[in-house]
Amino acid sequence: MSSTRMLGHVEHRRVHVAVVTPPVARDLFFVSTYETTDPKSNAGDKHGYQRPPNESRFPEIARYFRENDHQFLITPLIVSVRLSDPADIDRFMALFEANDIPAIRRAFGEGVASVVDGQHRFRGLVHAWEQQSDFLPSIPVMLFFGLSFVDEAELFNTINVTQRKLPKALIETTKGDITEADSDKYAQRVRRISFSLCRDNDSVWGPVDGNPQVNMTGVRDPDKAVTYEGLRRSTSNMFPVELLERLEALDPELPIKLAKRYWRRVAETCREAWTGQPSSRTVLDEVTGEEHSVAIRYRIKDLVGVAALAKLGKDIITSQIESREANRLEDLVDKLVAVDWEKREGNPWMGSQAGFAGQKDLYHMLHRLVYTEERPEGVPAPAEVTEAA
Repeated sequence: MSSTRMLGHVEHRRVHVAVVTPPVARDLFFVSTYETTDPKSNAGDKHGYQRPPNESRFPEIARYFRENDHQFLITPLIVSVRLSDPADIDRFMALFEANDIPAIRRAFGEGVASVVDGQHRFRGLVHAWEQQSDFLPSIPVMLFFGLSFVDEAELFNTINVTQRKLPKALIETTKGDITEADSDKYAQRVRRISFSLCRDNDSVWGPVDGNPQVNMTGVRDPDKAVTYEGLRRSTSNMFPVELLERLEALDPELPIKLAKRYWRRVAETCREAWTGQPSSRTVLDEVTGEEHSVAIRYRIKDLVGVAALAKLGKDIITSQIESREANRLEDLVDKLVAVDWEKREGNPWMGSQAGFAGQKDLYHMLHRLVYTEERPEGVPAPAEVTEAA
C-alpha cells in the first residue's frame, strides 16, 4: 500500500521529518543528474548536478534491505522540496499527509521533491518493491523547504565531497554551470573555454553526431578517455593568468578562438592518431609464421598527451600573437607531423609516464621538436629518411 506520514518538524516550514513507502518514493521523488533536464537548473542546457546513477547497484541494495530485518536500517533520504511560499508549503504538507501524490504533482510539477542525497538508496528500495510487491518499508526522509537550485547543488557537493570523493569532472562541471556560473574569476573563465571546447560543434573536441566526445561526469566510460577535468586542467596550463588576461585585452573571445584553432590544427596534423585510424595492423608471428591482427593504441588523447599538447599550445599561441605572420600557429603545429603517437614499447616519443606525471617530459620533447627540430635519440629527421629510402 502506498502511504506517507509526516512525523514532525525541526523548523516549521523549513525542515520536516517524514516517512514514505517505495511506491510513493517512485512517484514523488526526482533526481537532478547531469543527464536529466531539470526545470530549476540555471545551466544553459538545464542539466542537473549529480552523476548518473549506477543501475548495477540497485539489485545489491534491494537484496540488502530485504534481508535480515535490514528494512529497519534505512538511513534518511535528503530531499529538497522546491517551495518557499508559506501557502504552497502548507498545501504540499496537507496533500502529503493525505497521501495524494498525484495532486502534489499536478499542483507543483514532477520535479518538486528533489533527492539531494540518497539516489541509489531510494532507487534500490524501489527496485526491491518492484521485485516483491509486499515489501513496503518505511523510508525516513528529511524534507528541506526553501532551497534555491544553487543551494541544492552546494549541499549535494558538501555532503558528497566530505563523505566520498566525487569525480572531479562532475564537481568542476557543476561549478562551471551552476554554483559559480556568474563568477568572473580566473578559474571560471578557464571553465568557460573548456566548456566551449567540449560542447561547440566547431571544436574538434565537440559532439560527434550529437554524442559528446568528452566524459563530463567522470563516471568510468571506456569510450571517452578524456574527462572534462583533464581537459579543464590542461586548458589552465594553456592559458595561465597572464596570457589569458593579455588575450582578453585584445578580444574577450580570442582565447576560445585560438584554443579551437590550435586543437583543430593538431587534429589535422596528427590525423591518424587523433581519429584512431588505422586501429589495427597485421603482423607476422616469428614462431608460427602466421599473420594476425594487433590493435594500435595512440597516446594523443590520453591525459599525458592532452596535457603536454595544451602546455605546448601556450607557447605556440604566444608565438602567434607576437608574430607578424598570420599563420605562425599553423606553421609551428605542422612540425608535430614527425611525432609518433603510437603507444608501444620502444617508441622514444611515448617513453614518459602516464597522466600529468609524464606530461613534463613529453612537453619538453614536443617543444624541442617545434622550436629547434630536435628529435629523440634514434628518430631520424625527414631528410635522413628520404636519403635512406
